[in-house]
Amino acid sequence: MKPATRKTLLIMVLALAGVLAGFWTSARWSTLGGGGAPQPAPALAFEDLDGKTRSLSDWRGKLLLVNFWATWCAPCLKEMPLLIKAQKQFGARGLQVVGPALDDADAVRKLAAQLGVSYPVMADFASADKAMSQLGNTSGALPFSVFIDAQGRIVKTVLGGLHEDDLNQLVVRYLPQ
Repeated sequence: MKPATRKTLLIMVLALAGVLAGFWTSARWSTLGGGGAPQPAPALAFEDLDGKTRSLSDWRGKLLLVNFWATWCAPCLKEMPLLIKAQKQFGARGLQVVGPALDDADAVRKLAAQLGVSYPVMADFASADKAMSQLGNTSGALPFSVFIDAQGRIVKTVLGGLHEDDLNQLVVRYLPQ
């Protein structure tokens, strides 16, 4: 075998190994919870962009999707249009998306306006970081989404970006009846 062919083959094998490792990591870390009995969500509160404290209990009776994100997080930015779409599509049926950001309020305000975010966003780094840990994300990785049912129980957690089909299936599954 020629050296150039050998080099090309080695590069292809390494690239394939990288892709497979990426899929394995994504599958391994995509869900943190949702396998056992739903647990009550802790009492958490965040400061919104207007300085008002908002508690998760403010949205009791709805399916609450708490999506932790940051303006510098590429996967977060990729999924935000899906969250905006889900809020528009399912909001009247009982979905409420809430977006605590681990970021600066000015950066959050600017990006939320640019993207036309139609759900409440918060920029309260310390509270969001602590809340993520309480909800099971001790690594601090983003994005991190938590589905809380109408009774205030955690029914699913997802570490990593949400995909549209999965998001829609989860929302429909857990919407209040």
